[in-house]
Amino acid sequence: MAILPDFGAATFVPGAPIDNPYLPLIPGHVLSYKGDEIDPDTGEVTTERNDLFTTSATFEVRGVSTSVIRDTVYEDDVILEDTFDWYAQDTEGNVWYFGEIVVNYEYDDDGNFIGVNHEGQWSADDPGNQPGWAMKATPEFGTAYYLEFAPGIAEDESILAETGLSVKTPFGQFDDVIKIIDSSALSTGAEFKYYAPGVGLITETALAPDGTTTSTVDLYRQGVVGVPDPDDTDDVTPALAKLQEGKEVKNLPDVLDLNVADFTGTGTTKQVTVIGGSTDSADALGAYFVDAATGAFSEARILVSDLSDAAGGTSVSLDVPDGQSLCLFLVRGTDEIGVDLGQYADGGLHLKNLLTGAPAGMSDLFAPTVMDDAGNILPIQPLSALGADDGTNLLNPAGSMQAIGLSSKVPGTAGIEIVGFEDRLNTSPDYDGDFNDAIVAVSDAPIASEMLGQLVREAGAKTGVTGGGQPNSVSAGDLPADDQADDQVEDQAEDQLGDWLDDWLAGDTFQFADTALYERRIADSGASGGHLVVAEDWAFSFGERIHDDWFDGTDLIVAGEVDVAASGAAPSADGFFFA
Repeated sequence: MAILPDFGAATFVPGAPIDNPYLPLIPGHVLSYKGDEIDPDTGEVTTERNDLFTTSATFEVRGVSTSVIRDTVYEDDVILEDTFDWYAQDTEGNVWYFGEIVVNYEYDDDGNFIGVNHEGQWSADDPGNQPGWAMKATPEFGTAYYLEFAPGIAEDESILAETGLSVKTPFGQFDDVIKIIDSSALSTGAEFKYYAPGVGLITETALAPDGTTTSTVDLYRQGVVGVPDPDDTDDVTPALAKLQEGKEVKNLPDVLDLNVADFTGTGTTKQVTVIGGSTDSADALGAYFVDAATGAFSEARILVSDLSDAAGGTSVSLDVPDGQSLCLFLVRGTDEIGVDLGQYADGGLHLKNLLTGAPAGMSDLFAPTVMDDAGNILPIQPLSALGADDGTNLLNPAGSMQAIGLSSKVPGTAGIEIVGFEDRLNTSPDYDGDFNDAIVAVSDAPIASEMLGQLVREAGAKTGVTGGGQPNSVSAGDLPADDQADDQVEDQAEDQLGDWLDDWLAGDTFQFADTALYERRIADSGASGGHLVVAEDWAFSFGERIHDDWFDGTDLIVAGEVDVAASGAAPSADGFFFA
């Protein structure tokens, strides 16, 4: 029989740190875990991960000022569970657990969102409930004790099983590890949890009553967020043209934050224009306003419900109220959450502080929860553009930085704010940090078509304007057999190229400059020559691979016969250029 810790004998000091060696909960620290869960009936294995984020927020429970820890669970980056847990450490060093707010997201067999439940939610403030020990002051053997005590809701109990262990995990080797066994009178099976000094939980195994393993969870990443930068003078703005698919933007702490003032209106109109993007996810673009004086958030709306279907140049006009700032956000995986975001084109999304129930604001110490007009919680995590500092953004889950400001080489773009979004949290194993998943421009007026075309190209249109697809390049399989007439090959290739170029970079000129240099590069690549297709202002080479160093990341194969021709363009210092 587990004992109930004597809460009445414990003393708490407001603001005291939680620095128990085996459960240090330090504000700003994020621990990320992932593991496999095995269905006992079908044997099906699913992989889940969760982020344990110790916020700087506090919440009073049972007269004690507790620290708020946000624990968010995902499967394939789709949210499954979101909890706010309340912990405090007494003067003896015991860490107490005071309850939790729980949101469990439910989906049908087709992955469509159908609602939420709050199973497992409890508070030590409620009659009959008592706080329990999350970690004793020192690892001592003895009787089992309650971790949480809410009869019929949460009755987990713990017992120290082993000390002084050496444990090797995918994250590293840990010594002086303790093993704690958790169980509950409300469920069968048990959990073996391993804690390392200075870190906390490092690995966990759940067992069925017959001893078979039902899940394993390991720590795989840790970090610190929310550290203010006292000196922004060394910050830099990444160049739009430098973004490459899958190439992580380095040194995010040194990236210039998006300035709220640059998105603030004076009762005028802002134009939000999609200029690029490359991702395997169907993302949506949304917006809300921030009151410059109070930091309060307005109702949010969806500007583009599926960026994968939005052509470069898609634009939405927004009237920004006087004293309000425009905040853009991304919703990842709209095809995975099973919610029709198109219904929120005119608003209807409300950002709430789930801890207090009040409307969310810029001063909140964690990301908001999204609800509809009826107060129903939605599985939407708005990956916000504003509020970042030193590679973090507390408006995003786990403090991730999801958007950065970008610079452009296109003349006349001063005053146009260019934003590059990353659509996976930086705690996700699939995070690539290229910030090119959605690229948008914010301007005071519609962008002129010529400038817009240049921005679209600079944003990487040659590797897919939106939706992550490659351009409709001509491949050898699309062409007639080699033994067919050369002119038939050329006619078909020109037709396909003409269609592609019209759709892809219409209105601009792709020119070949120096025939001699072209012949040398063809020889370097191992081909015997090349063929240049010229259609009006267009010139395109066949019979070779266009190399990365020629086109800043493009790697495109086209097929054709060998003939060298020139477009008549004026020579330049290098072989290819855009004009």
